[in-house]
Amino acid sequence: MSDASNVTIVEIPTTTAPTPQTITPGCRVRLVSITPVCLVNLTGTTQATTSRSKTRLDVLLDESSTEARRRDHRVDSTNKVSRPAPDEQRTLLRDIPTGCMLLADNDS
Repeated sequence: MSDASNVTIVEIPTTTAPTPQTITPGCRVRLVSITPVCLVNLTGTTQATTSRSKTRLDVLLDESSTEARRRDHRVDSTNKVSRPAPDEQRTLLRDIPTGCMLLADNDS
């Protein structure tokens, strides 16, 4: 018979799952994982919505994101969103799922 070897058991610390970001009206957000793709990476401020859904908010795009959407050629290939008017400085997107938003407070 062979000698029994010593086995050391190391306790692995438990890691808590990341908590979902709480997105409420007034938060600065970045759109991610959303269709149409022409909306990905646009930033804006969340607004209260008239829908009863607790998982959707309106997003008022900032000026740079409105301009980016105006120049994006992909807007023409979808009927879900339209190109902002030339004199429109900020665009309101209605009923955007909060699961498609990340807090963007530290974005520059």
